[in-house]
Amino acid sequence: MSAQKLFQALQDQGIVGSHGKTTFSLGGITTTAKDISVIGNLIQDWLAQFMQQNEIEFTQPVNSQEFPDFYLSDSKTQDLLEVKCFTKSPNFDIANFNAYCRSLRSYAHRLDADYLIFKYKAHTGYVEIQNIWLKKVWQIASASKRAELKIQWKQNQAVNIRPGVWYSSKTKYPCFESRREFVQAIEKVQNTQSNHVPKWLIEVETSFQTTTGKKI
Repeated sequence: MSAQKLFQALQDQGIVGSHGKTTFSLGGITTTAKDISVIGNLIQDWLAQFMQQNEIEFTQPVNSQEFPDFYLSDSKTQDLLEVKCFTKSPNFDIANFNAYCRSLRSYAHRLDADYLIFKYKAHTGYVEIQNIWLKKVWQIASASKRAELKIQWKQNQAVNIRPGVWYSSKTKYPCFESRREFVQAIEKVQNTQSNHVPKWLIEVETSFQTTTGKKI
């Protein structure tokens, strides 16, 4: 089952516009979740149930903090799916910058992972799914005023890769059009860091071609 087929199944079942409760019951007491930071985890757990009920085969890493959130086939290098959620405007972390740079040197196939993105609106006691997208990582990343890649910075150090605005044609910084543009932007930021790796891009290109048989 490809991510595209999963995306189509979600659309066919009318997920956009649907509502989900955000209440918790224990010991006969029911409370409404007021912390919207938990909603992303709830949607991801719901997605796993959705796939089971629709006989979509998947597995998950033993460590829930590992990449990706779901494997949609037996392969560990293809059909990788990450799930991201946001409300109002996209403010989630695509990845930790340094960890992502390290991983691409050996696991550059991660550049082909699919990102299933949910936009929701939180109400008292429930959430409404406003939209869903299926994108590649470079299709949700962009440059920014400060650097060639939109980054969360702390004390002039790149911390997390942040998304651009992929769903608007009016944005000042459009998202990248290819894997190569994306990794070149990463390289430019990486070269400004104290822990930069010489020939990083060459290593990533070699890893990607070795694993996928394709050029970046």
